Amino acid sequence: MSQFTLFLICSLIFSTVHCTHQNKKRLLLNDPDVVANRFKQLELEIQTMKSEILSIKTESQQKTTRIYQLETKLQSLSEFAGSVYTRWGRKDCSGNETELVYTGIAGGAWYDYSGSAVNTLCLPHNPDVINEDLKKNPFYKDFLYGAEYQDNYFAENLDGNDVPCAVCRAKHSSSILMIPGKTSCSGSWKIEYNGRLASGHYNHHAGSQYVCMDMNPEVLEKGSTDHNGKLFVGVQAKCGSLSCPPYHDNVMVSCVVCSG
Repeated sequence: MSQFTLFLICSLIFSTVHCTHQNKKRLLLNDPDVVANRFKQLELEIQTMKSEILSIKTESQQKTTRIYQLETKLQSLSEFAGSVYTRWGRKDCSGNETELVYTGIAGGAWYDYSGSAVNTLCLPHNPDVINEDLKKNPFYKDFLYGAEYQDNYFAENLDGNDVPCAVCRAKHSSSILMIPGKTSCSGSWKIEYNGRLASGHYNHHAGSQYVCMDMNPEVLEKGSTDHNGKLFVGVQAKCGSLSCPPYHDNVMVSCVVCSG
């Protein structure tokens, strides 16, 4: 047998086997069992994807619910957040996202008592009394008086008038700072109000503290009689241990209340 004839026979056998293999492959792809298995596999994949989608939706709903809970709690807490300060000489707050907590009467110790408390109080107009204390009069005690403007330094026609006050809440601030010697705040701090530095008279026996009296002070309507009590006067700078400049001798000191 020639080599050419052998080549033809081998080629024919290879072609027949290859075609038979291809036909078998086509038969396998169209086989009902193969189709059924493939369909089951697709169903399983679809079911898996549905389960994953459901799980994602459930997780998303849980997160949405949690976000709502946190927002509600944050809103509740924000009603009590912020910083509180007293505006001396006014019955209202200065704006700037502030809320009036209460308006009151400035008070403290008698100006010439040497042993009284030094801090200034903003006394509410509607005090509560402990009933059992109505009948008590202890031997050792201190006294609380209303406050008056001692002269007309803070504004005209103030001398002898009673001093109002307002307790305010800066809703979106975490800190309050009174800065003596300034009329403005620095950086991101916001002005709540500015004014003039005030305290008790240097020669009176009672101690006092520095407060910032509003630049535009008011008076209490029924407090024009000069009864004394706790007294407010202006504050001057004195050169020496206090450097001049930047300060000026015998010049009144300004102040500002800032929130941040």
